[in-house]
Amino acid sequence: MKFGKSACIINVGGARYTFPQDVMKDFPLRRLSRLHSCASEREVLEVCDDYDRERNEFFFDRHAEAFGFLMLYAQHGTLRFAPHMCELSFYNEMLYWGLESSHLEFCCQRRLDERMSDTYTRFSEEDRHAEAELPRARRDAKWLERMRRTFEEPTSSVAAQILASVSVIFVIVSMVMLCASTLPDWKTAESNVVEEHRYTDCLEKAEY
Repeated sequence: MKFGKSACIINVGGARYTFPQDVMKDFPLRRLSRLHSCASEREVLEVCDDYDRERNEFFFDRHAEAFGFLMLYAQHGTLRFAPHMCELSFYNEMLYWGLESSHLEFCCQRRLDERMSDTYTRFSEEDRHAEAELPRARRDAKWLERMRRTFEEPTSSVAAQILASVSVIFVIVSMVMLCASTLPDWKTAESNVVEEHRYTDCLEKAEY
């Protein structure tokens, strides 16, 4: 590394570790060893999430507990899954730091294989269910498209033409009724009907 201090601070999810730069060169975690060959801050930021030049501190927004287990592997050469952590999530952390499943102990490799197999089987079943639902979804979409065209495109089918004709008839009848209601004879007829109802009500009240 051609910049910074002789020692560097690795900050992973708030957990801080201090390393001499010469140790970083051949560090078992490849992502950290890549920092040693960085010649500028731009190259550093391609490896980590942030960098503090004054403290020579490198920030990684990753799982702190998982990184702690990876550090145990770097010290003792034995790698096991972190307790209470999903095997696939831990494996994802391993890949990020530059480790493979072959670095795991045999029992953990077997657990990882079983988990990956179960996940593949589950997703395969979901894909099959999705494929089975696809024809039904297509039928529903086709029916909705047909209904839309029936109401919006009068020339699309016979049913659309009938619906359009009925709609036009209703509009014409409504217009005729509206116009007729403004005629004097129509108003006179309405007045007579109202007066007749009033006369009938008066007679009924008189009888009681």
